[in-house]
Amino acid sequence: MKNHQHKNKRSKLASLVHAAQVIGESALVEAAETDAIYSFAEKTLAKIIDAQFLTISVSERYGGQDVGLVPGTNLALLTILKHIGRGNLVMGRVLEGHINAQLLIEQFGTEKQKKRFAADASSGRLFAVWNTQAEDGTVLSKNKKGTYYLTGSKTFATGTDYVTRPIVTAAKKEGSWHMCVVPMEEVEVTSDPRWWNPMGMKASRSFKMTFAKAPISKINMLGSAGQYYHQPGFSSGSVRFAAVQLGAAERLLEETRIYLINLHRTKDPFQNTRLGQMAILVESGNLWLKSAASRMDHYMENPTKAEGKIMMIYINMMRTAIEQICSDIINLCQKCVGARGLNTPYHFERIIRDLSTYLRQPAPDAVLVEVGQHIVNSRISVGEMWNISVNKKKK
Repeated sequence: MKNHQHKNKRSKLASLVHAAQVIGESALVEAAETDAIYSFAEKTLAKIIDAQFLTISVSERYGGQDVGLVPGTNLALLTILKHIGRGNLVMGRVLEGHINAQLLIEQFGTEKQKKRFAADASSGRLFAVWNTQAEDGTVLSKNKKGTYYLTGSKTFATGTDYVTRPIVTAAKKEGSWHMCVVPMEEVEVTSDPRWWNPMGMKASRSFKMTFAKAPISKINMLGSAGQYYHQPGFSSGSVRFAAVQLGAAERLLEETRIYLINLHRTKDPFQNTRLGQMAILVESGNLWLKSAASRMDHYMENPTKAEGKIMMIYINMMRTAIEQICSDIINLCQKCVGARGLNTPYHFERIIRDLSTYLRQPAPDAVLVEVGQHIVNSRISVGEMWNISVNKKKK
């Protein structure tokens, strides 16, 4: 019976990954058509919803598919994100943000909240996490009746006008930070698209959103103060955006290969050398992805503080490696295709702009400092440091 259930689960995961691959391949054309600040890849979003990807990281108890919630599913989750990013980095970012929100709800929500927000996701409601702000950031005030009000602005609010259930972080009067799930159709909010004029990721609609004393009911207050930054989940979430980024690197390699074949430039040894370098880089990224997924599975089976720290450090390494891999891929791709390839109708220029923008994630140097400190302080030899079986024995 267990073997049958295990086989069904593997088949289900394989079907989800295949569906993401199909969507990713079909998303490329729309990505080019919607490369503008006021645009959005609505057709790709519809396919994502039809494939039930809005509930993949919702518990099976509430009609979801448990992907990323139980051991053995993390590689499928990362591969799904990679495939969507391979077709359209913007939609990879949108899906990654939605999944991030679902994981936060699963981790910190009450049973009533999980049931409620799972129903929202099932009905096609798009979630996100809006955390970034400037000096005019969000605050939560409370009246005598106990009702909270959200006031202030968020920047980089990805999915503006399409996200209807963002998780917004805000400061309380005493200075602590709290999460709230905002039902956008019920509050007064002003979007400012003038704030968003980026080099790439234009269609992510990451506008500035300003809330005007928006009422937040108790059911929409998620978790307790400070839990958004709870480790290892906060830092380890970078594994998901790294997976999306790797998808774009894969696409650049594939497009470069097709470009050189079509122009009959495959006999040039220098071009072949660069293709070989790009292939090694992409395969290295996929190996990092698989290994990070294994580390996440292991932590789910052994959710100790020590294992959480190791997972966080490992994912910091993976995130850093993927950033360098993508940067090197961009450089090699540009050398292969030259000025001609960076013009229409080719996709290189847009993908490079999108990827260059998306790679600029917070605190790249700080995560490397943490990796170095871990190596210095660890009692395990460097050669065995990331060996899961060795870590088990040490316990």
